Amino acid sequence: MTTIPDNKPHRTSQIQIGDTLFTVISVESDRAREHLYDKVKRMILNDETQETISVPTAA
Repeated sequence: MTTIPDNKPHRTSQIQIGDTLFTVISVESDRAREHLYDKVKRMILNDETQETISVPTAA
């Protein structure tokens, strides 16, 4: 099990599928240049929400 310092911003999400409980812990990187909130806000304000074009792959 991983220990996260109390002063580190983090989020814990859990989902149960059948008999299995999945736990995801997201921790903000010390090297991050911007917070996720700021990035999403910037993308919305700059209308950077264009869909990506899917390229067919060989079967």
